[in-house]
Amino acid sequence: MRLATLGDWLVPWVITTEVDQFLAKAGQFLESDAVANNALLTEARFWSRLPSEPVGGFFGWWVEGSEVEAAFVHLPDHAVICSRLSRSAAADLTGAVPGADCVGVEAADVQTVTDAFAAQGRVLQPAASLTLLRLHAPVRARAIPDGRPRPAELRDLPVLRAWFKLFQQRHPSDRSHVAFVIDQPLDDGGVTVWERRGQPVAMASRTPQVAGMVRMGLAFQPIKGTAYAAAAFAAACADAARTAETVLVLSGTAEDTATYTSLGFVTVLDRVVLRDSVRPGEPLL
Repeated sequence: MRLATLGDWLVPWVITTEVDQFLAKAGQFLESDAVANNALLTEARFWSRLPSEPVGGFFGWWVEGSEVEAAFVHLPDHAVICSRLSRSAAADLTGAVPGADCVGVEAADVQTVTDAFAAQGRVLQPAASLTLLRLHAPVRARAIPDGRPRPAELRDLPVLRAWFKLFQQRHPSDRSHVAFVIDQPLDDGGVTVWERRGQPVAMASRTPQVAGMVRMGLAFQPIKGTAYAAAAFAAACADAARTAETVLVLSGTAEDTATYTSLGFVTVLDRVVLRDSVRPGEPLL
């Protein structure tokens, strides 16, 4: 653990590579607004469950007085994910994550963070907008194709991993970890398979539950079209709502937001990914 520095000044960002320490120190703060901080909680819990003491993750919390008032999570090949930031926390973020080229913040903090980086000669510009939505009513499924949903089982793991690899081949900019999308959700009963004539044809996953929340993840079918994946997603949402108090989904396009809204989701907040406009950037969230 260390205190971040900005020039010759000691600043109250506390940085650690120990995710368990981060959760012990910042967990209560994050859970005080668990929905807004879902990304940080989910990423940190994922990292804490990886075997063999994974390396490369950095975690920080901002102390003001004696209270934690902000936090960030920075995993390899991902943007820095920030909670809501005070002006002071944003001003000193550059000292806490000096090598970061990509920072994810709440939309309300964009100007504060870009001003802080600009003061250090860094130009951050919006690279993506993300909308967090919450399931507000029983999911309204659309036309249902042939087949039925079922919980994925351990025997499905080779197929699910092969599908995930195919998904990454089709979306090479996606840097999601197979353990985040497939392995850990499967261990927690969080993967739904759509089965047709006894054969799996699509899947939908969700993050393991943390602070009463799950977030819907990848919905995918290997064959052309989206009907089976959409059916798996709707079934997975309904299943999640039976066990979790809060079901969330993250959208990156207006089209996806409209689709989720039609299923019964409502917008909670918007986040923005800021990328360094000069230095080579890291992948997005």
